Amino acid sequence: MTRRVVDRQHRKRGRRLRLFCALHSDPAAAQQLIAAVESIESLPDHRLTPLHQIHMTLLFIGDVDASDLDEVSESVLRAASAVEPLQWRVEGIGTLPGRGAARTVAALGPSSRGLEELHRRLSQRLARSRKNRPFLPHMTLARFTPARSGFQLDREFAGPLLRFDTLDLVLSRLLPSGAEHQRILEAPLGVS
Repeated sequence: MTRRVVDRQHRKRGRRLRLFCALHSDPAAAQQLIAAVESIESLPDHRLTPLHQIHMTLLFIGDVDASDLDEVSESVLRAASAVEPLQWRVEGIGTLPGRGAARTVAALGPSSRGLEELHRRLSQRLARSRKNRPFLPHMTLARFTPARSGFQLDREFAGPLLRFDTLDLVLSRLLPSGAEHQRILEAPLGVS
C-alpha cells in the first residue's frame, strides 16, 4: 500500500464521526452507582466507567460524515422537543448481555412511556437499520475485559431517581484505554 493511499484513507476516516444519543446521570447519582459496583465482592477484573461518562444510550447512530452533523443535530433537537423531561429509577445492578458471556455491569430499571417515545422518535429519524430488539434502559457502570463466561449478576438495588432535562448528542472516540466521549449538543426535552 502506497503512502498516498494510506493518506487518502486517513483523511477519509477523519471526516467520519461516531455518534450516539444519551441521557447523562448527574454526578451525585453517578457516584452512588459506582459505589454500588465497588461494594460487590468477587466481581471479576473490570474497568469502571468514568463518572462523567455514565449515561443511558437512547440510540447508537454510528459513523456519520462530518458534513451531515447539522442534519443529525436538527433531528436530535426535534425528537427531544417532542418529549417532556423524564425520570428513571434504578432498581437493580446486573450483567449484560442477558445471554452468553457477560461484558458489562449495568444499572437497570424499567422503561417508561417517555423513554420509549424518545427512543422511537430517534430511531425513526436516525437509525440505519430497524432491529426488532426491545429498548432496554440501562447505564453501563463497568466493563469486563475480556468478557466473562459463566459470571452473571442480578441484584436488586434501590438506586436514585434520575431526572433528565436534556438529551445529548455525543461524539465517541475509541482509544486503547477506552472510549472518550464529547458532548456536541445538549437538546432540551419538551421545548418546542
